Amino acid sequence: MEGSSSFAHIDAPGGSRAQRLARSCFAALEGAAAAIPSSLGCVILVFGVVAPQAIGSGVLAMMIGLAWIHLVTAGHSRPVGYSGRIFEATTLAAMIEQLVPQLAGWGVADGVGVRLAFVCAIGGGGGLVVALLFLLRAERLTPYIPTPVFAGFCNSIALALIVSQSRSLWQLASGTTTQVVAVLTTVIVGFGTAYAVRRWLPGRPGAAVGLVAGLAAGLAWTQAGQPLTTVGGGDWSVPLPFTLADFAALAAPGVKRAPLVFLLVGNSAILGVMIFINTAMAAQTLTQFDGRRPARGPGGLVSGIALASCGAAGATTISGSILTSLAVARTASVNTASLLLLGATCALVYLTGVLAWMPLAAVIGVLLCEAWFLVDRPSLRLLVDWLRRRPLAHNAREDLALVAAVTALAAFVNMVVAAFGGLVLGLFLVALRSARHPVRHVWTGAQVSSNCARSGADLRVLAEHGAALRVFELEGDMFFAVGASLDRALQEQTEDAACVVLDWSRVRHIDSSVASTLAAFGSRAAVRGLFVVHAGAADLPQGNVAGELRRRLPGAHFAADLDYALELAENQLIRLRAGQRRGADDISTLFEAVTLFSGFDPAERALLEEAMTHKVYRAGEVILRAGEMSDELMLVVQGSASVVVSGQDGQPMRLAGVRRGAILGEVGFLDGSPRSATVLAQDDVLVAILTRAAYDRLAASTATLVPKLLANMAVSLA
Repeated sequence: MEGSSSFAHIDAPGGSRAQRLARSCFAALEGAAAAIPSSLGCVILVFGVVAPQAIGSGVLAMMIGLAWIHLVTAGHSRPVGYSGRIFEATTLAAMIEQLVPQLAGWGVADGVGVRLAFVCAIGGGGGLVVALLFLLRAERLTPYIPTPVFAGFCNSIALALIVSQSRSLWQLASGTTTQVVAVLTTVIVGFGTAYAVRRWLPGRPGAAVGLVAGLAAGLAWTQAGQPLTTVGGGDWSVPLPFTLADFAALAAPGVKRAPLVFLLVGNSAILGVMIFINTAMAAQTLTQFDGRRPARGPGGLVSGIALASCGAAGATTISGSILTSLAVARTASVNTASLLLLGATCALVYLTGVLAWMPLAAVIGVLLCEAWFLVDRPSLRLLVDWLRRRPLAHNAREDLALVAAVTALAAFVNMVVAAFGGLVLGLFLVALRSARHPVRHVWTGAQVSSNCARSGADLRVLAEHGAALRVFELEGDMFFAVGASLDRALQEQTEDAACVVLDWSRVRHIDSSVASTLAAFGSRAAVRGLFVVHAGAADLPQGNVAGELRRRLPGAHFAADLDYALELAENQLIRLRAGQRRGADDISTLFEAVTLFSGFDPAERALLEEAMTHKVYRAGEVILRAGEMSDELMLVVQGSASVVVSGQDGQPMRLAGVRRGAILGEVGFLDGSPRSATVLAQDDVLVAILTRAAYDRLAASTATLVPKLLANMAVSLA
């Protein structure tokens, strides 16, 4: 456990119903132990600035809010755990502090009721912003955030917990020696118990057990005459913050409403974006954790409205929490049962009044333990390797830089800046990687070839001159940053080439700069007589490769797939290297076109040629149709054709090409089986046809011809 990542799944679902229920109960205890301390810290941060005398009201609103939000959202397709957030609480407290000096200028008298009105208005408005962002499906942007960003979030939360709880510990431990000892021992008991349970009893509620142990230690010190500072809470008679808020003062005559509304809306938007990002990040982190993705539906909108009601009631800065979510997920699945139990646990904890006895030192110890286990171990190991100056791969260095940047931004600024910064930095690193390697592989015609069936003469030309054909396998979305490296690779790898194939099947998007680079390369290739074919370019969803290339490269050669592009390039190479004129597929005799007559003497060749009839198929016509019965053997004398089958979607799919010298229909000719594929003429095709009846007559009249013919057919099939 100690060496695992924050994303390591500990407990697999399964077991009996009772076992699943037990795990859900333990998960609820873990989630509550993570959510309640940070939520109470938020109340103290905000209400300590707004109205210290109303902290009890804030605690009540927070605990009711936690129960309500989990009740409402537990059944969503991608439920998460919620808690008060330290970052948002700090931001909200700063907003109120900045608002107070401006109240007099707006004609608003400062007071506790007015400050509470601001808290409720900004909190409620922030929730509505969350609902709007979910309605616009802004969470679709989160999959584009690189995985190291989530590791950075975990590290930043751990760092924030360590810093904030260390400060709290320093304040608690200031006093007499006995008081310091009491605080430190309680912290150690809480931390040590939670750590031991988490380390050696995975699946048990370590944080909850740690709080219970810390509570026992605090009670023991109280009995010894050294009472400790407690969290407080448990009184249901205190009013909720919104009942104490003076909303009427904000709408009184003489109040300057325009700047007031502008600032309230702006602050609500800032807080709402922060809550939305945290909630979306919690969902995305859990998806990284368990692979469960949200389904489309009103869940996000309902969550936003529920958060708005919590904020308007005075439950400050509740949002989806990675810490709470992972605390639940470590023990059981984050599902309806575990979150309903989590909400009920929060209400029950307040109802029992146990918070009035819970030492703050125990809470600090448990939160420090949570921070210890929340640290992302792989990124920590990368940091250690970097500090020791061990060699790191490019991707490892980039991931470490991204994790460090996100951790720093989240810890010292806020999650909004961290998410945006992580996204921008991640895209920048992707750009650097793509700029370095826009060409995945470069092959020659001696290494790869098409599936086209050819004559022996053509194959000999390709074997001798195949190195003059280049195949560039491209990858990644391409934009202006890759233009220079792509152009350099094309120039360096095509100096001695005659034909070039550019494979776009791994590329989804190109920009105008890359298209201009390719247009310039095409112009230079035309001057040199270099034949260029673009393979696999297609306008995939959210892609533009085919459209952009056709717009910028009029007259360029395109092929649907790499095999067809290779065939076209090989055809061009044969024409160039064989010294043939255009249309030189013409031949004088059938013997010169095919290898089927290998080993025949002149008399045998003449007999076979006389037994065959000739037929011309125009471009686009069907030569053979899949499923049809036939006993004819065909030899391609001139032209080219495509072998196609029906794909899973019913659309034709090209398997191979055939050229002069290729044999068609030999299997059906031999055993009478239906045609296995359709053959379409690419251009005008001349075929020579040997029927089964003609073959039988030859076999009866010339016994030496048949074995040679069958042997050559076997070689062709092989």
